[in-house]
Amino acid sequence: MRAARGLGIALLALFLLLVAGCGDGENGAEPSSTIGPTQAAEPAPITSIPHLPVPQHPYLAPNGQSNMHNDAYMTGTYEVSGPLGINPEVTLQSYADATNLCVTITFDRQGRILTVNARFDGFYILLVDPETLEELASYPLPPRDPSDPLFPFRDTSSGAYFVLDNEDRILVADAENAVQVIRYSDTKGEFELVRKYDLTDFVVPMESPARDHVQMIIPGWDGQLWWFATRFGNVGTLHPDSGQVQTIELAGEEMQNSFTVGEDGVYIITDHAMYRFNADEEGVPEVDWRTEYDRGSRIKPSMINQGSGTTPQLFGDMVAIGDNADPKMNVLFLRRSDGQEVSRIPVFKDGQSTTENALPGLVREGDDGKEYSVIVENNYGKLSDSLFDPGGPCRDSVGGVTRLDMVPDGSGGYSLDEIWTSPENSCSTVPKISLANGIVYLYTYELLPNDDYAWSLTGVDFETGETAFEIPTGRGMQYVDFGAPITLSPVGGTAYLGSTGGLMRIRDVGP
Repeated sequence: MRAARGLGIALLALFLLLVAGCGDGENGAEPSSTIGPTQAAEPAPITSIPHLPVPQHPYLAPNGQSNMHNDAYMTGTYEVSGPLGINPEVTLQSYADATNLCVTITFDRQGRILTVNARFDGFYILLVDPETLEELASYPLPPRDPSDPLFPFRDTSSGAYFVLDNEDRILVADAENAVQVIRYSDTKGEFELVRKYDLTDFVVPMESPARDHVQMIIPGWDGQLWWFATRFGNVGTLHPDSGQVQTIELAGEEMQNSFTVGEDGVYIITDHAMYRFNADEEGVPEVDWRTEYDRGSRIKPSMINQGSGTTPQLFGDMVAIGDNADPKMNVLFLRRSDGQEVSRIPVFKDGQSTTENALPGLVREGDDGKEYSVIVENNYGKLSDSLFDPGGPCRDSVGGVTRLDMVPDGSGGYSLDEIWTSPENSCSTVPKISLANGIVYLYTYELLPNDDYAWSLTGVDFETGETAFEIPTGRGMQYVDFGAPITLSPVGGTAYLGSTGGLMRIRDVGP
């Protein structure tokens, strides 16, 4: 009975999404709408952040252009500047008559946008002009199965995560557990399927209507094997030439986040532990180390499952993750070499502390060795299944963003401290850092009278935690980001963000 009720709610939600997307007024989506430019504001302070460069994965598109979290280390950082709130212009472009959402945004060698657009009837890979936001080409992917108990709010598979490789090819795991390799052919003027790998025999068998999903696939650092993970515990390798697949099962563990690839191995977090993997001579995944963390006692408001909501973040000698502990979540730094915990710190308020997003961060050389910084966003209270409620899914979110620094203490260890906490409520968006201008980019929520609500692209000074600028983007459901990342243009000065109304572009248009 509970499963039937859940399915009914899910289908009703999708029907309402369809109706809301076709309506008029603030919650209706025009094909394209533009706000601004607004009155010019005082320029935000521009101070670049000292840092060590992020290694470039040889088989992925350039850093900042290859995936949701920017690079293989999943740092969430950019070497270019974004908008600074100077005479800003906001444009929302829709790609369907109903509600539609662009999640991961990447850029090909010509600077064109490659994204997956999620719609009522399925998922579509789009090629988009970054200047006009015009759809130049599309390629359909299979729709999700609405009978799946995870559908639609707890399923991160089927195209939400994909990567762009060094040949401008999209590597995506679709809703039918196939890995598709797709590229746009300028000669043909359309997308073409390069190769397809069926992985249905390599997911965890489950009793219908429950089903396992391939979450994401990423090339290993040497390009010889591609790595993938499934929601309910399989870790696998795919040989792209032969099609050979090898897997191991992490029984009883779930994986709902993207994962990370370094020169030294593949880093995957489950709802119980953090792992590093390599493969043996036959390509079988092997566990280098496993470090359990405190998974808490419940699925907190905003969480997809009872476990970490973070993608592992590599930098220097460390990997950073968040746990799900009570009464406060902790941020943990582990050594990449052996998985041993180096330091931890609790963040935010008792009983109101969790994150479902990555930890953007950087490493720099200090007087006594490498120093580390991460940004932690508090997502506690955000409820995706309250999308249609008054005030939207972030009505009960508590907000808060914190910068943490871990620095050598001079005696062989480290001190880990909170540098600042901002009250800004960036309730669900994957935040980013511009290393060029020293701005932490957030997408913030504000509850207005009469249960209306507004969204803004907000810049916070990395050094001080002070809000540097706020660019209003719009009101209501069409501007809900639903966990999509903020993405900066590779040429700088422009940010892109998916919302339930399509794709937003936010840019400065003049002094």
